[in-house]
Amino acid sequence: MLIAMLCCQVQAQEKKNWVSRQWNRLVSFIDEMSVSGIDTNYIAIPEKPWQIILRYNANDMLLRSSTKMSEETLISQGINGEYEWETTVSPNTSSSIGLWVGYRGYGLGYSLSLSKGQGRNFLFAATGSRFSISLRLRRFKTNDMGIRLSGFDEDGKFDWKSEGHADDPLSVHTTLVDGYYMLNGKRFSHAAAYDQSAIQLRSAGSIVVGASWFYTSLNSASDNNAILIQTMNGIGRTQIYEGSIGLGYTYNWVPTKNLLVNVIAIPQFTLYNRAKAYLYESNYDIFLKPGEISPDGKKALPVDGTWPDDFAITPKGTAEKHGSISLNFDARMSVTYQLGRYFINAYGQVNHYNHYFGDNHMKITDWSVNGSIGIRL
Repeated sequence: MLIAMLCCQVQAQEKKNWVSRQWNRLVSFIDEMSVSGIDTNYIAIPEKPWQIILRYNANDMLLRSSTKMSEETLISQGINGEYEWETTVSPNTSSSIGLWVGYRGYGLGYSLSLSKGQGRNFLFAATGSRFSISLRLRRFKTNDMGIRLSGFDEDGKFDWKSEGHADDPLSVHTTLVDGYYMLNGKRFSHAAAYDQSAIQLRSAGSIVVGASWFYTSLNSASDNNAILIQTMNGIGRTQIYEGSIGLGYTYNWVPTKNLLVNVIAIPQFTLYNRAKAYLYESNYDIFLKPGEISPDGKKALPVDGTWPDDFAITPKGTAEKHGSISLNFDARMSVTYQLGRYFINAYGQVNHYNHYFGDNHMKITDWSVNGSIGIRL
């Protein structure tokens, strides 16, 4: 028994030593990578390798969907002219606060929402001397929306706007993965501007390669949203996938000691552009005259404006389209001030996407703003 216990202790100690050796190798590799190939006249690596950062994040998006009513639909209902519906979805700004812990730019963070009703957010980021990669997920529901009807009819041009309210909430899911690779890692430090694991001593710039993967899903499919779905040519749910790559420029400006301003601008071409629409139809038609019934059995809305109890939508199938190459835009700006081992940072990012699906044009603008204070240990 004693011999067995001694053997177990020896094995546990060997296992512990193996883990410790692997950890030391990893730390040594990261330390070497942080100084490899840099010009110390432009970039300094702090002696204290750990960063603890308290971060505040504000995130928002604007989703605008424009749909031209088909000429066939308008003629079938005896309507002469051009009609275009525009639906705007813009939820309340999502705010969160969290803690990020990293070793020379490699780390993890966790954030908590500051109030209810803003959905869920998750952010992961890693920054090296020449690269950066981040993942941002957002899930939310909203009833607030804007509606605009414009076009031409027998009386001329018209433009009608209203702050709408969906009877059932619209569900929105977004996923954004973006990465950067800086060609001038010798004199330019992306880490100095975005996680403060390095310090930019002199102004320098770099050509940057940027790539991103964007996914969004807008789901309004419910019986109570039947009218909204009909104005969007029967589209009750949309999924969009976009893979983009581009070439741009980034610059670190050091106007005075301890102050750093960074700007990134990257036009990106969307090479993979796919949209999938889930189509629905209802048992009522908003274009029918009072009391009229269509050949396929659809009824007109009540003239008194009441909501029918038997209003229902049924799936009609799906439609999928691979779009052509399109141009999007990615931009960032960061300001950092050093106070010895302490630092203060603020940065913002804007992404803009366009997608066409038949007569439907979807425009998405996604932005976030971060403010942080940190310490090196």
